[in-house]
Amino acid sequence: MKITVDEQGKLTSTTDTVQQTAYVVVDLGSFDNNRNQMQAVNDRGQAAGVALNTGTGRIEAFVEERGERTPLGTLGGSFSIARGINNQGEVVGGSLTEGDQSFHGFLYRENRLYDLNSLLEAGAEWELIQAFAINNRGEILGIGSQNGEDRIVLMRPKA
Repeated sequence: MKITVDEQGKLTSTTDTVQQTAYVVVDLGSFDNNRNQMQAVNDRGQAAGVALNTGTGRIEAFVEERGERTPLGTLGGSFSIARGINNQGEVVGGSLTEGDQSFHGFLYRENRLYDLNSLLEAGAEWELIQAFAINNRGEILGIGSQNGEDRIVLMRPKA
């Protein structure tokens, strides 16, 4: 719908013909919240999410490409979840740490899971709790805690 103002200053509306896009549905499997769930997809057709890893018995983050899932593991705890993936296949999310003591944001890059807190500049007074999205420049959107207050944060790679 297009809203315009006529010569007398009255609002008028017209209906524009908009070409509709047709979609095809692709069945990716059954949905079982936090036991089989896709969270993100990139332009290369890779997807990221969370599912039961039958090998470890844990609910873990995964990357799926061409129907094959690769579990990402955890940061030492009993659970992880992938939330975002960029076109380089880098994945972000969150994981319980050793002994399930804390929940930290992670970055999966080059077949390795990194605790985002280990990638901060020395002296940073942040605890990165969760990562939700990563763009093609490597910028990560998430939640960080500073002085006990949770904040929405953008993490930028240092040039």
